[in-house]
Amino acid sequence: MSLRCALGPEHRDVATSLHTIAELYRAQGKYSEAELLYQRALRIREQTLGPEHPDLATPLSGLANLYSEQGKYAEAEPLYQRALSLWNQKQDATHP
Repeated sequence: MSLRCALGPEHRDVATSLHTIAELYRAQGKYSEAELLYQRALRIREQTLGPEHPDLATPLSGLANLYSEQGKYAEAEPLYQRALSLWNQKQDATHP
């Protein structure tokens, strides 16, 4: 699959679109295609935002969900843990 736009292939908005397509593929059971798109979306976000940015939690969680659905719990758990850590950094201590 080739996704090109005026923003360039490494733009944050491209990562958002890749994540959305990955969600569709996951729902259709196209796990290998979804995995590649989740990974690419995560890589773009890490490169553009840095490894500790809270917006990384969404692609991390998506990839973790994919692994969990496939019974790949050992692969899913560290991704869920990292996503949770990033979400917790974004919220203050009083957030429910």
